[in-house]
Amino acid sequence: MAPMKSRVRKRLSAEERRGIIIEAAVSAFARDGYDGTKMDGIATRAEITKPVLYDHFPSKQALFLAVLESIRDSLIARGKAIAQDDGSPEQKFRRSIDAFLEFVEQTPDAARVLLTVPAGDPVAAKLSREVQAGASRGISVLLAELLPGRTSSWHLRGTTEFLKEGLHAIAVWWLDNPGPTREEIIEVVLDVAWLGLRHGRADTATGG
Repeated sequence: MAPMKSRVRKRLSAEERRGIIIEAAVSAFARDGYDGTKMDGIATRAEITKPVLYDHFPSKQALFLAVLESIRDSLIARGKAIAQDDGSPEQKFRRSIDAFLEFVEQTPDAARVLLTVPAGDPVAAKLSREVQAGASRGISVLLAELLPGRTSSWHLRGTTEFLKEGLHAIAVWWLDNPGPTREEIIEVVLDVAWLGLRHGRADTATGG
């Protein structure tokens, strides 16, 4: 007689359980939007009870913030690693754009959640904008290297926002129009953005 398979499930750590919940929440928020997502549905997706879900996250807003911060921090970590690598500014810029678009390509649900500001809930919208502000600070770190001497100027802040919003716009467009390859989208960004950044570097180098 074959031995009976154990039905005892592995007991997950709090961190592992939290990761599963966030993964389920990303799928739910991407599919239904913030307003349409219910905590009951996330609990079902995560295969836990609703009380267990609330043990980890006291509200949908708290869970949404954790999701946004998790996605943003992962992207910022990629950017920091690239900034510390060897290579010319143009190579680092290309690798940074490629890393962002790789994230969009490989995790489209997470990209939609990060890039879409909730329209119906003012608190959730505020959380989204605050997380986006953190993303801006991460982009500024890279641009400060590309535009030396402008780290505290309005020029750096404006360039950061222009680049960030442009990247977000083309990423959402690409999600809705998945025909072009990632490399083709990178070339579009470089054609539009890098020429101007390179001009800014030249001005700085010549004292213009």
